[in-house]
Amino acid sequence: MKRTVLSALAGATVVAAASIVVGASAASAQSADVGVASLHRTWSCMVPGGYTWSSVRSQPSCASRYEYFLLDAVNVNLTGQWACWIPSGYSYTSSRQGINCSASPGSSPYEYRLVKL
Repeated sequence: MKRTVLSALAGATVVAAASIVVGASAASAQSADVGVASLHRTWSCMVPGGYTWSSVRSQPSCASRYEYFLLDAVNVNLTGQWACWIPSGYSYTSSRQGINCSASPGSSPYEYRLVKL
């Protein structure tokens, strides 16, 4: 009898813990989606994971002193867009040299026309 009660209690604990974890994950995913969607085609002092950028400019208020025009490479199909960096899951069909990507020292002056793999 004790063993059955303990097994039932352990099972209930596992189910409750799983519910909490799933609830937290769903809430995190939902808030992450909202944050992700709001950064596409905006200027930012840093480039978060899953993003690339199509332009960089001097911005003294940023710690890096530069600001990046973000493109969401995860939630938006960037095929045909010009970008300064080729994100994961993409390749490029052509490249060009320009001034959009070379504002920060040591950065490449090349832009790449993206195609989704």
